[in-house]
Amino acid sequence: MNVASPSQEMHDAGGSLPAFVERARDDAQCRAALARIGYSNVKAAYAEQLRADADADTFRGLERENLSPPMDLVRDWLKTERKRGFANVRWTFLGTMLVTIVTGLAFAAAYSLLG
Repeated sequence: MNVASPSQEMHDAGGSLPAFVERARDDAQCRAALARIGYSNVKAAYAEQLRADADADTFRGLERENLSPPMDLVRDWLKTERKRGFANVRWTFLGTMLVTIVTGLAFAAAYSLLG
C-alpha cells in the first residue's frame, strides 16, 4: 500500500468523502458555475435576491444547475472578481499612460531639435 495515495478499499468501505472535501468540491463547482454565468449576470441576480429577501442564506441564481451556494460564497466571489477586473484595468491604464508620456516627450524633443 502506497502512503501517498490511499488504496481503493478505503474509498469502497466508507462510500463518501469527508465533509471538508465535499464542501471544497461543492464550492469549486459553484465558483465554476458563477464564472460561466459571468460577473454582471451574477451581480444582477445577487442584488435582486437581496432586494427581495435580505435574510436569504442561499443564492438561488444557480438552481437550474442544481447548486445552492451560500450567499457569503457568492459575495466573496463577486469581491474577488471585481478586484481582478480592476487589477487588469489598472495595468492597462498605467501602460497607456506611460506610452502617452513617452510619446509626448519624444514629440517635444523632436520639436525642439527641428524648430
